[in-house]
Amino acid sequence: MGFPSNMVNDVMRLIVTVLYAGNMTFTETNSGEGCELDENEASLAVSSLLGVSFENLAASLTSRVLFLREGNVTKQLNAKQAYKASEALIKAIYGANFDYIVEMINKSIHQEKEVKKRGERTVSACIGVLDIFGFETFESNTYEQMCINYTNETLQQHFNKHVFKLEQQEYEREGILWKFISFPDNQDVLDLVEMKRVGIMAVLDEQCIVEWGSDDKFVQQLYHRCGGHDRFVATPQQTPYAKFSIEHYAGYVEYSTEEWVEKNKDQLPAASVELIQSSTFDYVGKLQSFVRAEGAGGRGSVAQKSVGAKFMESLRDLRS
Repeated sequence: MGFPSNMVNDVMRLIVTVLYAGNMTFTETNSGEGCELDENEASLAVSSLLGVSFENLAASLTSRVLFLREGNVTKQLNAKQAYKASEALIKAIYGANFDYIVEMINKSIHQEKEVKKRGERTVSACIGVLDIFGFETFESNTYEQMCINYTNETLQQHFNKHVFKLEQQEYEREGILWKFISFPDNQDVLDLVEMKRVGIMAVLDEQCIVEWGSDDKFVQQLYHRCGGHDRFVATPQQTPYAKFSIEHYAGYVEYSTEEWVEKNKDQLPAASVELIQSSTFDYVGKLQSFVRAEGAGGRGSVAQKSVGAKFMESLRDLRS
């Protein structure tokens, strides 16, 4: 792609930062109510490579700002929460770096040329990448498995449409003698996941927008709106544990709804956003627009697409 050597060096520096960040450790304080970032090789390397002070790095990972109507309140995090904050920072930096590189590649190959007769513009070059997922069902399945299995349902439907539906319709139009091939249609599973207002993703997005959204409220709304769907199952044994099952084309899969709201928002806490903004590493400044930031009320703006919404959009683009 002809990336300049300084950009390659910046990307490598950021990757090393991410690797060191995975080795950072925390020590509990105040009987486990709070914690401190250990000042060791890993944390010092992260602060240096990221272009931030150790003190700011420690503060961003061991505390969180709560946006309340009465004013902002800073809450201390315990060690478990600090590790999650560290993981969120790692994911945000790495993800923003990936998105930035993809944008640079798109700009390098994307050239519009005008069709003289109609005055229309067409794209002269395009690269499409499909990362094939394997259908997943484990002892414990959560949001990630839901997205993966939804992708497989989508690809199965796409395959059925082009190999069976459209081909057989073509045979009928041309009067070709053939024997009808029956095949399972999984459109109802896709409707269960992606329908507006009543689909699983729509119900989840609602909880990500409202200030009081939670996993508990999400699962209650899920039982209420999806309970009558033929492919949705929530038994008396599952409901006390906030679980449900979907009858996929490959079989039943049980899902746990723990942390679905946070995973679907996928927002970096405000303290970590401020940390990135304070970086003296110029390359990090270029990535800021790709970071999903937490806003007032602990939520992003309505205009900011959730992970699920972006995921469904990508699959629609793939099928078009």
